[in-house]
Amino acid sequence: MLKINLGSGDKKIEGFLNLDKFDTFKPDYVHDLETFPYPFNNNEVSHILMSHVLEHIGQSPDTFNNIMKELFRICCNKALIDIVVPHPRHDTFLADPTHVRPITSLGLELYDLSLNKKWLKEKAANSPLAIIHNVNFKIVETLLYLDKKYELLINQKKITKDELDFHAKHYNNVIVQTKFKLEVIKT
Repeated sequence: MLKINLGSGDKKIEGFLNLDKFDTFKPDYVHDLETFPYPFNNNEVSHILMSHVLEHIGQSPDTFNNIMKELFRICCNKALIDIVVPHPRHDTFLADPTHVRPITSLGLELYDLSLNKKWLKEKAANSPLAIIHNVNFKIVETLLYLDKKYELLINQKKITKDELDFHAKHYNNVIVQTKFKLEVIKT
């Protein structure tokens, strides 16, 4: 099984096949992630890393959905996909003109088949993208990385967990980045 680092840039990782759109840093594969199909066979990938990549691609809904379908195609059952993205309410996301899409828990949950089925039963307004596109990704872990200012406030016990949660929901520049771990589920 393959392990691949998609959008590797200058961060090539030992033990992974490194793929990037540009050949500047000599990746193992040069390929644009918005061009389909990807240069991998069905079900041959067990682990994907995408660090600060997904927010740069898939500006149109069709392209983004095709990216998710292609990730699903190349992954085997139980494959893991680690996605690290800037938080959409942090200056690191807002200031970069190459960021085309915020990546959030709710957005990724749209590709979770069990949640889609639940929403359909509840007649919820959520788009059942897993059903529409025949994919299934389960978020198995979400890690939030605090901005240095808030990390310091927590460490110095100048802000409580409840206050931090309030700030994270209502203010910018609290969370700097998010790491999602997705599991691919194929039945």
